[in-house]
Amino acid sequence: MEYQDLKSGIRNHLNDAAEDFFMVGYFLRQISENALFTEDGYKSIWDFAKGEYGLSTSSASRFMAINARFSIDGGEHMAEKYIGMGVSKLQEMLGLPDEELEKVTQETTVREIRAMKKKQEEPKSFFGLPKTVYPEGSLLSTKGCGDGKYTCFSCARPCGIRQEERYCRDAPLGNPFFCTQMSEEKRLDIEAGLFSKECQFLNIENAETREGDHEPTPCCQNCENKTCFSRCDVAKKKDEDERKKAQAELQKQQKEAEAKKPEPSERDIKAFYDWIGIKHTDNISADDLKARYRNAGGGGAYGLKDYQGSARGVRLNYKREITWVQLAKRFKEIQEAEKEKADFVERSNGAQKNVRDLIKQQEEKRQQEAEEKKAAQKLKEDGRLLKFYKDIYPSTRQIIAQRDKAAITKELKTLYGSTYESGKGWTCYPDKIVFRDKPEAEQIQITWGRFTTKLVDLLDRFPETERSILSGDNTRQKEPDIIDADFREVEDEPRDDPAQEAAAARDELQEEPITQEQDPEPDPEEYGRLDVDLLLDKYRRDLKAYHEADCPPNMIKTQRILVDALALLLEQIDQGGAED
Repeated sequence: MEYQDLKSGIRNHLNDAAEDFFMVGYFLRQISENALFTEDGYKSIWDFAKGEYGLSTSSASRFMAINARFSIDGGEHMAEKYIGMGVSKLQEMLGLPDEELEKVTQETTVREIRAMKKKQEEPKSFFGLPKTVYPEGSLLSTKGCGDGKYTCFSCARPCGIRQEERYCRDAPLGNPFFCTQMSEEKRLDIEAGLFSKECQFLNIENAETREGDHEPTPCCQNCENKTCFSRCDVAKKKDEDERKKAQAELQKQQKEAEAKKPEPSERDIKAFYDWIGIKHTDNISADDLKARYRNAGGGGAYGLKDYQGSARGVRLNYKREITWVQLAKRFKEIQEAEKEKADFVERSNGAQKNVRDLIKQQEEKRQQEAEEKKAAQKLKEDGRLLKFYKDIYPSTRQIIAQRDKAAITKELKTLYGSTYESGKGWTCYPDKIVFRDKPEAEQIQITWGRFTTKLVDLLDRFPETERSILSGDNTRQKEPDIIDADFREVEDEPRDDPAQEAAAARDELQEEPITQEQDPEPDPEEYGRLDVDLLLDKYRRDLKAYHEADCPPNMIKTQRILVDALALLLEQIDQGGAED
């Protein structure tokens, strides 16, 4: 029958007739033997009977006992000889032994059954021994049987003359307490449980025996069925203590295993910092990190192989777990370092920009000075050409006026091609003319062909120069002052005469390089006092930043060496000990 059918049968038989208690006992036995009461959340058949139908434990156990003793093979049908007997008569018959039970008939009254029970012998113990009786005045009072052979406090046998409960085996003698599994109510509870067939109290042969008398000592602490509803409180407490001990041992082993793991490195912390995308402007707290990542896990980028969060902290790359408070502190340190690095980079970029601007200004200044020097040199050269033109003018006026460069060159070589020194600051040679105002002054040399080209060009651009010479005007000595500052050198005019072109080409090949030193290209390794001073200031600021950022000692030492070296170099430059 199904569980609900059994429940309905109990209710119907309780309501229909008093004699249906036999079926009530049968239904209760079925529910008990199959532990169906657990489906409604009850722990025992007695709780079920009380909660569902209001039956006391004694009533429920009595109904179940009547069904078990007076049914056919423990089923739902009563033996024929007991049909028609009332509940009171059957209840009294439960206490009769089988031989007396055979004497009871339908006509036997309840009073007669009770009389039959009184005629029985005085009850004896499990061992067939009477109660222990001590003589008057005896100092002994231990309850038992067989004149002290067996004592009730240590006996676990079912007994009809038990005078004292059995002591718990863990109870101290100074303050003993009883075993809770020996009462009749507890026995009924055990019988209705899931492990009744294995219980040591119901099946005494399953219990251990003690030394000496070899009597069985059943105890829940020796039972492996730790989920039994009828397990005593002492055993439950022992189970709980063992569970806590095992848990503590497991935690100890876990802590020892955790302690053997390496601490997460700075690289691991930085990888997790980058993986979750924290910025140097974010507000970091342990509570926020815990709320976001306590149940999270993953990894696979920024050098983070794996992370696993928990309520306590986070484990990075399979290393020792770090708490959320420690992680927040490390994150703040990284955040501060990044802020300082960003500030340092910004300052460095600013300083580098200032240096680049200064170098650019110096380069522009050098280029301007070079251009001015070149213009002054050209002006000086033009003045010397005009001075030479003035000195030789009377003999060359007509041929120069014709502007025939090849003829002019040929004439100049013919007239002045022999080597001699004029004493007026110029010296002629067969292939060139050399200008030197003073012995200590630098000289300018130019071939005759080049001289002719530049002279004709000057006279064409400044015709007033030629007119001033014709008129004998001494103001031609100041000719360079009238040259326009914006003038540009004009390319040589195309030569239509092949002879002129050939002569000019020979002059170009014969022209010697001017001994005047030209301005060289800037040397990238050249530096001056200002360069050293700017670099020293930058390195000093960097050294201060390294101290504030608590950088590694080797970095600070290297920076200090650079600062001291630059300071010493600057001091030598100021004292004239090093070239500027």
